[in-house]
Amino acid sequence: MTAWILIILFIFVMLGIGVWGMQKTKTLGDYFLGGRTLGPWMSAFAYSTSYFSAVMFIGFAGKLGWAFGIHVLWISLGNVLFGALLAWFVLGYRTRRMSQNLEVMTMPEFFEARLQAPGIKIFSAIIIFLFLLPYSASVFQGLGYLFEVSFGMNYPTAILIMCVVTAIYLILGGYFAVALNDFIQGMVMILGTLLMVSILTGKAGGLTETVQAIQVNYAQHIPKMNWILLSATVFMTSFGVWGLPQMVQKFYAIHDEKQIARAAIITTCFSFIIVFSAYFVGSMSHLFYDPPTRESAEKDILAAKDSAQAKILSEEKKTAWNTREKTLHSVPAPAIIRGEHVVPDFDKFVPDILYNTLPEIFMTIIVLLVLSASMSTLSSLVLVSSSSIAIDLYQGIRRGDESSGNSLVLIRFLSGLFILISFFIALSKFEVIVTLMSLSWGSVTGVFMAPYLLALYWKGITRVGTWAGMISGLVTNTLLFFILGPQNAPIAASAAMIVPFFIIPLVSFWTKPPEKAVLQLAFTGNKNNNE
Repeated sequence: MTAWILIILFIFVMLGIGVWGMQKTKTLGDYFLGGRTLGPWMSAFAYSTSYFSAVMFIGFAGKLGWAFGIHVLWISLGNVLFGALLAWFVLGYRTRRMSQNLEVMTMPEFFEARLQAPGIKIFSAIIIFLFLLPYSASVFQGLGYLFEVSFGMNYPTAILIMCVVTAIYLILGGYFAVALNDFIQGMVMILGTLLMVSILTGKAGGLTETVQAIQVNYAQHIPKMNWILLSATVFMTSFGVWGLPQMVQKFYAIHDEKQIARAAIITTCFSFIIVFSAYFVGSMSHLFYDPPTRESAEKDILAAKDSAQAKILSEEKKTAWNTREKTLHSVPAPAIIRGEHVVPDFDKFVPDILYNTLPEIFMTIIVLLVLSASMSTLSSLVLVSSSSIAIDLYQGIRRGDESSGNSLVLIRFLSGLFILISFFIALSKFEVIVTLMSLSWGSVTGVFMAPYLLALYWKGITRVGTWAGMISGLVTNTLLFFILGPQNAPIAASAAMIVPFFIIPLVSFWTKPPEKAVLQLAFTGNKNNNE
């Protein structure tokens, strides 16, 4: 009962902030960027909470922790140093300044204005909508499963509630509501992750004992470390955010450049707590589980179909965990059967561990932690995806017309429509969506990272060179993804991020350079060509 009271209170706070945000949202610029008035704390928390979602806490933490053991913390270090700290200094200053000079609000608009390329704007908008839609649906799926495991809630009901809540506070309040909610949710995430780590390490005998036990148990399960895959995962998850439109948008919205350094420090501290905690818990999976068996997989499948069997299985696990020694794993890992093979069901690892080890009140805080991370990410995804249609593709919306009531109504309508489509995708669980989700990170970063970074710093990048870079990134990721297989998606994504850095300069050197007046406006803000 206490758990439900906390969750309902949390939801009502978010809805109340949506109503508050509606009063402050008068223009399209207010709705999408908060009028470019956010301070360092709000901007830092908006960036951080969008970075880490249910996909990381539920799926990535369990999967990567099982695959790499304590070495998974290299991913955490990369995320903190490069994905958080360095991103603000490399991208933050130039993005804030140049987006204001060019009077743009979105990444596709930036490419159009910076390169005089309306075709790139349209292509960028299509890529954003196509690949962020399954990403959004996967977050809803993670939330639905978490509520199903933790509270016995029906899966369709759980994702419906989450969709409705997200739609209401986002449609009403826009970026103002998102940013304030991100700040509150960030506080919940810090509390939740610290509790999660302290309780679980306590069960394993303390921090030092836990680290030692992880190393011993990991060596027993997985004797050979895949350093190439680990390095690619560090690179993909750390530098990949530099090319994600929903992350870059946060640099557009900060009030002024003077606040960027403070925002960078706040983001780094927040990210350190969150990402190290999440992946450390994932690395503990070998302490709680034996390798899966066919018998355990069949039990999990039966439990998924029968609520009574699910309760019996849960009690069996709790009894096994409570009667064993601190680090002696005697419970088979959750598993699924694919043909003749039994493979771990990584999405169930962390929720299952938490559900079977934490008291109800602490489990509720952890649920709020994952809910907070997910709602923040969802809000950013929906805003950026709906803007790809409302701002970047809809021909009736022109620069200088952002105060139009029709523009504001349209982006609110598209935000709701995007959430509705995500709901049906999450409900149906189409296999093609799973494939698109696996492709999405590498495809989006492969298309955008190099062109965006080079356009910020290099005056020589050309329209044709950008086209070549975007297409080479998309093609590289897609080909390697299907050649190497989904299990090596980080390698495909990393290659897709690197290849355009060679293609763009090579093509740009042989193609028509941008006009000097455009370069002067972009880099100095001066509309007069004095050269």
